[in-house]
Amino acid sequence: MDYFSGKTALITGAARGIGFAIAEVLARRQAKIVISDILEDTLSEASARLQAQGCEVLALRSDVTVPEDCEALVCKTLERFAGLDILVNNAGVSIVAPFETCKPDVCKKLMDVNLMGAINMTLAGLEPIKRAGGHVIFVSSVSGIRAIPAGSIYSASKAALRSLAESLRLELKPYGVHVGVVSPGFTTADPRKSVMSGDGTPRPINRPPHDTPEGVAKAVAGLIERRERERVLTRLGKATALLQRVSPAILDRVLEGRKLQD
Repeated sequence: MDYFSGKTALITGAARGIGFAIAEVLARRQAKIVISDILEDTLSEASARLQAQGCEVLALRSDVTVPEDCEALVCKTLERFAGLDILVNNAGVSIVAPFETCKPDVCKKLMDVNLMGAINMTLAGLEPIKRAGGHVIFVSSVSGIRAIPAGSIYSASKAALRSLAESLRLELKPYGVHVGVVSPGFTTADPRKSVMSGDGTPRPINRPPHDTPEGVAKAVAGLIERRERERVLTRLGKATALLQRVSPAILDRVLEGRKLQD
């Protein structure tokens, strides 16, 4: 029997991109899927696509920055599927701008989604996951291992997720809960997706991808199945993580003057 058969997985930010790809991969392996997002129309499209593939899916609009939304999402998951085995904290936004141009309210918005959203969702789902001896997964980034220019706020939020996971891993070990982190590099983006400038206005994504959402999703599935601590993705991401450990000063010189194009 497939490891995921019969398990219930809740994925945030799952209307498109990496989140939807994770839902697809786990659904193909017979998991019951709960997808949530604030993009209601796109979420409906994602649900229809999963149902057309024979997936047992529950799609619910939810805002991870609102604790009550997170609690309601878990309650509805338990009503439908009677349990929760896997939580994938994927919802996130990005700012691409020099630090000095970033407005405090825009920075707060990013932190509310990327960090507080994961905290809110994990707190809401913790008790059923503890009962199941399940999995809490955080989608971080190579930028959370090593920040690069024009990505200071985004990188800080992703580094915070890695620190949160380190603490939770020890706290939840007595309950048999696995806490894992996946750190993707630049991935192919949905053409409808944009990121924020420092003032909060949208700007297009303009950077070369090194991976696909499907590649990230398969890595997430492998990390869950093997109960791994972390997977750093792409050859460039692994090289960056290694160089950050052995000689961050060299990496400084490599990145000096470079502008983040995510």
